[in-house]
Amino acid sequence: MRFHPLLAAAGLLCLAAAAQAVEPERLPQPLTLDRALQWATEYNPTLRSARIELRRREGVREHADVAVPSNPELELESAEREAPDGTTTSDIGVRLSQEFWIAGQGELREAAAESRLAGARAQLDFLRAAVRARVRAAFLQALVADRAVATAEAVLAVNRDLAAYARRRLDAGKANRLEANTARIGLGRARALLAQARNRQVQVRLRLAELLAVDPSESLSLQGRLAPAPLRLPGRNQLLQRAVRRRGDLAAAAKEVHAAQEELKLARRQVVPNLKVFGFYKEEENAQVAGGGVGFELPLLHRYGGERKQASAELDAVLLARDTLQRTVRIQVLSALSDYQAARERVAALTEEVVAAARQNFELTRRAFEAGELGAPALTAAQDTLINTRRDYLDALDALVVAGTDLERATGGLVAMDNAAARSEASR
Repeated sequence: MRFHPLLAAAGLLCLAAAAQAVEPERLPQPLTLDRALQWATEYNPTLRSARIELRRREGVREHADVAVPSNPELELESAEREAPDGTTTSDIGVRLSQEFWIAGQGELREAAAESRLAGARAQLDFLRAAVRARVRAAFLQALVADRAVATAEAVLAVNRDLAAYARRRLDAGKANRLEANTARIGLGRARALLAQARNRQVQVRLRLAELLAVDPSESLSLQGRLAPAPLRLPGRNQLLQRAVRRRGDLAAAAKEVHAAQEELKLARRQVVPNLKVFGFYKEEENAQVAGGGVGFELPLLHRYGGERKQASAELDAVLLARDTLQRTVRIQVLSALSDYQAARERVAALTEEVVAAARQNFELTRRAFEAGELGAPALTAAQDTLINTRRDYLDALDALVVAGTDLERATGGLVAMDNAAARSEASR
């Protein structure tokens, strides 16, 4: 067989087209908060698993939505009959039967399946809100981590210059070992601070990559500045009531209770046997016989007691789960609300101006130290103030993000933290 270059080229083009067709969509970058939320809604594994479960329950509902328990049964029979005179005749018979629901068992099966399907839809709605809250938290925490790295780099740069200056003064005999050691300790603390900030930056980006279901080795370029806008919250009692109505998992728990109630009714009615209606036609001894009748099983040996106990226990279990979840939701809302209010007060007390003031004080102390006006203890105190103020401010920002997104998740998406700076940048 001869090699034809045109055929080879066509084959390569087909392979390339096939490879391009199956290549997964890539994460859009730079990544904004809105893009991250949209991507997670489509590709997050938890949501994909919930959609698969929803399809499964759709199949169960479709299976339950049947008019009869089973397909019709067709039976054929044939026999040879030998007469006393040695002749034989053939007997044939045809029987068609169909089983029918009795005591509303079909409606109960369908109602239970429909309730479970509605519960799966409500659960998917809750998971969608919960995943969005987690993505929002990871994205905003990544912005906090970026800011932490930037400020740690600035602290390191200042301390590096100070340590170099102190070393030169020590070598020139203009400073004592205490001053040089103080500057060296500050440099070491600044390096440790930067290492911690960079590790935090890596960890939160890995968490974001996990929620987005992307390759963790892929570099994420985030767009936006951190500036969470205050949440507009109703009163405490109104927030609780609206959150309970909003939570999809509570709605799903209620549907599970209804399904279990229907299944308990079904278990109790299983002792009533379904009717089987049949008709037959036979040819026997050159005679034609046609007729019909009804049949049913006798519930003597199997009384479905185990099924009734199982269904009753299942109902008790889902009732307990629903009641427990209702209390849990209220606790989650109140706890997240308290955390959010405390975090807002912390951020209000520790603004960027406070951090800037600590940085300015350190710079002034450094200059006074270099001019010989202040000693090592004043420099150490200024370093401690700068590092502690910076840490407290970033911790407050991180706590605000966590509390705000926890409140979003606890209320089922009723409230959502809006990153005002990112939104204003996107509208430009």
